Amino acid sequence: MSAILAPVRHPEEVAPLRGAGATEFYCGLTPWFWSRAGGEWVNRRNPESAGLEDEDALHRVVEEAGGLPVYVTLNAPWYPGDAVDGLAAFGAWLLQEQGVSGLIVSDMELLLALADLGLAHRLHLSSVAVCTNPEAVGFFRDLGLRRVILPRHLALDEIGAARVPGVELEVFLLNDGCVFEEGLCATTHRLGPFCLGDGPGTEGVGAEAVDRYEFWKWTRNNCGCRTNRGIPLGPCGLCALPRFLGWGIESLKVVGREASLPRKKGSVRLAARGMEIARSGGGPEEIREAVIGMRGAAGLCEGGRLCYYPEVWRGEPRRAAC
Repeated sequence: MSAILAPVRHPEEVAPLRGAGATEFYCGLTPWFWSRAGGEWVNRRNPESAGLEDEDALHRVVEEAGGLPVYVTLNAPWYPGDAVDGLAAFGAWLLQEQGVSGLIVSDMELLLALADLGLAHRLHLSSVAVCTNPEAVGFFRDLGLRRVILPRHLALDEIGAARVPGVELEVFLLNDGCVFEEGLCATTHRLGPFCLGDGPGTEGVGAEAVDRYEFWKWTRNNCGCRTNRGIPLGPCGLCALPRFLGWGIESLKVVGREASLPRKKGSVRLAARGMEIARSGGGPEEIREAVIGMRGAAGLCEGGRLCYYPEVWRGEPRRAAC
């Protein structure tokens, strides 16, 4: 059965998110020995705004989850070579002594070091590793990984084609678009997601095209707000749920570790309602109607403006992989 995967930053968030319908959790944690002298993050997201405070907070998250899976990210795009052994030992400690169900990893050296420790079956390949086709999925399956998280830019047909027996798939369902493909982007977000800001380079481009591009970036950045009903605006794949359930996709991801609890809870409520409709045989039309009923902002659903997977409505395949 497909799970709703929710982000967590504080232990107090787990119970409300469980109540809203989450059935898996993920979080980031910086090891006690990790030096920040160079400013490098141990995860893809800022530890100050998106990570757990310390190991005690992780212990409480696992307790609050009450047996539901908790995954921890170690998904910086790469690590210094002399850091890998320490991080692998930290990962083993999380899995073997702290009740963590799995690790989300992108760096190949760390992944292989954890596999050498006999832990491959508890590893998830981060979307930052940009695994986009069945051959790549099969490669990581053969290494023994449990799950592959597909990048958010993949089209539905590409997701369907990436299904390989013997390995779970996770796909993006709600929130936080990316202007580029984050795994191929040289930025680290340490200076902020400046790709979403204004900048030079539009000289000679027509005003209408610039306006459309600015609008598109605004939707990728969650429209900068949530509705007065408390439901977030942002990239959304809910209308693709019938397809995902039919394919047996194992995990559906709500993005945003750094987001507020109301935003996370609203997102999980939307996901749970969409899952309920899809499991009872409802199609994209019924899900869209229910989403608009909960969230409002019907205009943003017109033309697939918020869609992760707009081909649900356009009736023609889309090819997005790099």
